[in-house]
Amino acid sequence: MMVNASRVTQQQSAPKTILVVEDEPLLRLVVSEVLRMRKMTVVETASAEEAEAVLAAGVHVDLVFTDVRMPGRFDGLELTRRLRARDPHLPVVVTSGHLDATGVMDGVSFLRKPYLPSDAVTLISTLLSSEETDDI
Repeated sequence: MMVNASRVTQQQSAPKTILVVEDEPLLRLVVSEVLRMRKMTVVETASAEEAEAVLAAGVHVDLVFTDVRMPGRFDGLELTRRLRARDPHLPVVVTSGHLDATGVMDGVSFLRKPYLPSDAVTLISTLLSSEETDDI
């Protein structure tokens, strides 16, 4: 199989867009800023409904990082189900202090709260790196 080197370079150099869905403003800010420091583009929302509206508006994201418990009609787990129904390959990280990994659907990454921002960045970077490798 032949790989177009300029295409690979473009994919690897293009900033990745992360959708951060977190109702706690301080935590959302910290995670978002750490991701921005890593040259990622971040879209922030405070609820699953806001996240769904962002995606319905056509905003492309490379990964979704979502809390489970949030105010609104549905939570982060339902958001994850909806996202995976539309795009089964979209990387999703679910975070919670009230749930463990067994409560998360297959193929979805889990990060238990409280977590260090560096742990979130490491997990996100790993998932994005594996996505790039899968695309080549």
